[in-house]
Amino acid sequence: MEREYIVVANVNNQISVLNRITSVYLKRHINIESLNVSESYIKGISTVVISAITSTDVTQKIVNQLDNIIDVYSVDFYLPEDIIYKELALYKVDSRILTDKKESAFLLTESHGRIMEISKDYVVIEKSGTRSELEKLRDRLDIKGLLAGYSRSGNVVLHREENITNILQKVS
Repeated sequence: MEREYIVVANVNNQISVLNRITSVYLKRHINIESLNVSESYIKGISTVVISAITSTDVTQKIVNQLDNIIDVYSVDFYLPEDIIYKELALYKVDSRILTDKKESAFLLTESHGRIMEISKDYVVIEKSGTRSELEKLRDRLDIKGLLAGYSRSGNVVLHREENITNILQKVS
């Protein structure tokens, strides 16, 4: 059965590592739904988070291939419910939303959005949450004709249990 799997790899922060990682997906014709690369809490190590819709078997094969890349120190995969994760979205919204008390109340209280910037023509709203929560707000604003722009980050994750010892042993 295909579903979303999130692959998390701790890698040496070097040129071409990301290319080698994403090429594993390319060779298998798997579309990457979300990709996020950021500095980890270990100096010189980056965390790569890739979300894709695939099967358990294919994901396990991908993880095995990634584990053979020299600059990959640790790699594992998770179901979304197995890790702590969020995405961030920015919405550029027509400033008319501020005159609609019901919509602006929904935006700021029920959807937990936060106003980042206000101009006479638009308002920029920030919201974090799951992909479905972010898309639900995007769709609501779009249906009402208020959405003028939208951008979403990839998954940002934290492990419930960290394998710092394994990572540090591989780096040494």
